[in-house]
Amino acid sequence: MRLLEPESKADFQVVSFRRARVGVLLGLLFLAGPIADLVRSSSGWELAGLSLGLAAFVALYASLLPPSRWLCRLGADASLLALALLPVIAILLLVAGAPSSFAALFVYFVAAAGMRLPARAAVVVTVVTALGAGIAGLVHGDSHSAVAATVLTIVSIGVLMTAFGRLARANRELRATRDELARLAVSEERLRIARDVHDLLGHSLSVIALKSELARKLIERDPSRAAAELDDIQSVSRTALAEVREVVQGYRQLGLSQALDTARVALAAAGIGCDVAQTAVTLPTDVDAVLAWAVREGTTNVIRHSQALHCAIRVDADADSAAVEIEDDGTAAPSLDRGSGLIGLRERAERVRGELEAGARPGGGFRLRLTVPLGAT
Repeated sequence: MRLLEPESKADFQVVSFRRARVGVLLGLLFLAGPIADLVRSSSGWELAGLSLGLAAFVALYASLLPPSRWLCRLGADASLLALALLPVIAILLLVAGAPSSFAALFVYFVAAAGMRLPARAAVVVTVVTALGAGIAGLVHGDSHSAVAATVLTIVSIGVLMTAFGRLARANRELRATRDELARLAVSEERLRIARDVHDLLGHSLSVIALKSELARKLIERDPSRAAAELDDIQSVSRTALAEVREVVQGYRQLGLSQALDTARVALAAAGIGCDVAQTAVTLPTDVDAVLAWAVREGTTNVIRHSQALHCAIRVDADADSAAVEIEDDGTAAPSLDRGSGLIGLRERAERVRGELEAGARPGGGFRLRLTVPLGAT
């Protein structure tokens, strides 16, 4: 049989709160003995007064474990005050004539202290309470066995609840960390999809726009060539659609060779001459992908912004690093504003400890260079 689980974080918290509340109420059943002693030894106004004090103690204790909404609204100081009132009420009850079995109230106090206080403070409170209860029992004339039993009970329950409280706080921190990691993972995935879609569609749409413009110019004077350009537009569109689907599904891995081939086609369609110099070397997958994105982003910016007549792409690699460099002879520089493709490219480079350089050349034009240390992957 399958157990039903809470459907949300809020449901989980409600169920946990209710379970803790039930556990606390069950623990209060151990007050049956002291209550029976109170009924046998007291009567009239004394019984009413002591019962009222015991009710106040139980109400405060139940409000602390787990903390009630009204207590949480009052803040941490209110919780500390409520905790401090527990031993005060217990002492007043004993002084007012409650039976010696009411020393069990100090067990509940150290239990609450163990759950609500830091571990060191809870241990100190437990030791002080045990010593105080032991000394008071001896002064009152209780037997040594009864005093020892009370002291050992206070110490054991205090230490146990302190360890349990420490574990509970650690679990809460782990849950909070897990929730934060999940939130960061979702945010990272959104950024990845946004970055990939921007880079893919920016390049593909640039090619489509250029080929559409060229086909429009050729449709009357060279219909066959215009038809070929339209076929290319159809092919690029289908490829872009497939790439976007791969990005959304997390399967997209751009290759450097493919990016270089696509760059040649796109630059040629834009009427920009292209020289490609490539070192024949096998690169790690992550490095190959980052350099491919650099080629795609760099050529897209050349087409969109540079007004260049010529573009040079160089891919160099040795035992220590790999780099791609894209230079043009244009007059306009790509935008470096937030949200541009260069921002996304820099983020990709940082994932493999790469370094991106982008800026105007001294003799005119624009230069983009991405260098990745091969030892980083």
